[in-house]
Amino acid sequence: MEVRKRFKLYKSGKKWCVVAITTAATVLGVATATTVNAQADSVSENPVVASASAQSTSSSSQQVMLATASESSVTNVASATSANVTNSASVASQVSADNETASSALNSTSVVSAENVEVSAVATVEAASSAVVSSGSAAATSTSVQAVSSVSNAVSSSATTSQEADSASAVREVASVATSGKKSGWVTNASGQKVYYNSNGTTDTGREYVQLPSLTDTTKGATGWYLLQDGVAQKGAQEWYGSEWYFDPSTYQLLKENTYRVENGQKVGYLVNSNGNVLSGVQKWMGTYYYFDPSTYLLLDHQDYVKSQWGDYYMVGSNGALMTGLVNWQGSKYYFNQSSYLLAKNTYSVPNGQKVGYLSGSDGKVLSGVQKWMGTYYYFDPSTNLLLDHQDYVKSQWGYYYMVGSNGALMTGVVSWQGSLYYFDPSSYLLKTSGSVVSGNSAYSVASDGKLTLLTGNQAFLMIIKQAAIDGWKKYGVLPSVTAAQAILESGWGKSTLATEAYNLFGIKGSYNGQSVTMLTAEYGSSGYYYIYDQFRKYPSYYQSIEDHGYFLVSNSRYSNLLWNRNYSTVTYLLHEDGYATDPNYASSLNSVITANGLTSWDYEAFNS
Repeated sequence: MEVRKRFKLYKSGKKWCVVAITTAATVLGVATATTVNAQADSVSENPVVASASAQSTSSSSQQVMLATASESSVTNVASATSANVTNSASVASQVSADNETASSALNSTSVVSAENVEVSAVATVEAASSAVVSSGSAAATSTSVQAVSSVSNAVSSSATTSQEADSASAVREVASVATSGKKSGWVTNASGQKVYYNSNGTTDTGREYVQLPSLTDTTKGATGWYLLQDGVAQKGAQEWYGSEWYFDPSTYQLLKENTYRVENGQKVGYLVNSNGNVLSGVQKWMGTYYYFDPSTYLLLDHQDYVKSQWGDYYMVGSNGALMTGLVNWQGSKYYFNQSSYLLAKNTYSVPNGQKVGYLSGSDGKVLSGVQKWMGTYYYFDPSTNLLLDHQDYVKSQWGYYYMVGSNGALMTGVVSWQGSLYYFDPSSYLLKTSGSVVSGNSAYSVASDGKLTLLTGNQAFLMIIKQAAIDGWKKYGVLPSVTAAQAILESGWGKSTLATEAYNLFGIKGSYNGQSVTMLTAEYGSSGYYYIYDQFRKYPSYYQSIEDHGYFLVSNSRYSNLLWNRNYSTVTYLLHEDGYATDPNYASSLNSVITANGLTSWDYEAFNS
């Protein structure tokens, strides 16, 4: 039934290659009547052909008719052959289990598959050959060979679709084998591979890249370049002269276009450039960087830390793309730069769109907890690895607690936290939980829970100025006890208007870093005390006031005689004699303050420090 439908389509004007093959096969039968043994050998390679040959001998009368028709004309042969093909319908049933399905598909699409055509064609050739042998006729050999060639060319020129082109190729293969008894040109082997046979029926050995008749282009004289291995056309990614090339699986020719190709059965593919080269290493495709395995040339399909073609290392994700930002790898976290894709080391990186970032160590691992960066200690959240962006009291990686500011840095000194004041040591950064502390112009007592209580009065004032007085000896050679006595006497224990408004403890006139205040002051002259308005230096704290006092004495040569002198009474006397104050009782007043408050202990502390 299937054969008849194909023939009917031909009678309706469709040039189907099954008819052409039938015609060629019938004419061939006449031409080869005298070479039965040779023909039997050439077709015995195909088990389907052998089956067709056995079936074709079932009716000797039909065979004689077929031979006679062959001698008459090609058109009559086509008609006579239809009967023989009908009797050989069992060959098609061996190739396809469902004839009705194949017949329906043929009528609906008007396309004959290359596979069915090839099987039918070979079967018909065998049948025709057997018929001629039975009749013993060998008169029309030359005419038959010419007819085969004519039919083959006709089918090739009439192919208009890719499927028809494949069918035409099959016709040429059958015709070539049938007329010469040897395989020649392109032949599809039992494994579905495309094999090229030379005119002498042999294939070349080894690997070669050669120009041959085109496999797919049916234009007369069309050629193409193919990579052969022992005559078999290669496809997909192939090595040739030290480079990897990609041959299109459909055309078998070198693919010259920028494309990503995934072959059948594979999850990942190859990246091909416009020269046909298969690329490897780090490559950019569609705006994204990917990594292709240099050994397989396939896109990497799992996360890995890989070395690129230029020596740098990159992190590749399970989709083959280079990764950036925070990445988990083998139990640790790493940060890869969003611009260079490289691993960050010994640096602080802020990802795009974020306010805070990550700190990477020398091995590239992202750090957490308390870490030192650019001379400052910072805290990085152990859960996110990001710099902490708000004030909090946190536990470090070694168990101690620290106060962190809104900039992520550890805080020191007096800190306000949840409604109370606390003091964090500037050296250890730890919370102080006993004793007393001085911060700026204030003094505090410290409770066991770290909370501070502000101290007032004379003792608080002494606590505030003590360290500055000792540092004055170390830096300028001014005795600490004398410095403290002057501050007490001239500021009234820090309660004078000049001390409270300008932190000026010594009544030094002028300006400090451009800052000054104008106040009424008492001066002593030949007629006694009198008052004038004058400018006085304004300081940011008591400490700066005391330090500037030491600098004032050093910078004025008239006071050089009192520097580094360890006897407080001598120093107070020289101060008055050198003109520091006009009050005749100035030296004795200082001496009284020193002894009353035990300030000589500060001197010994300074000497021993």
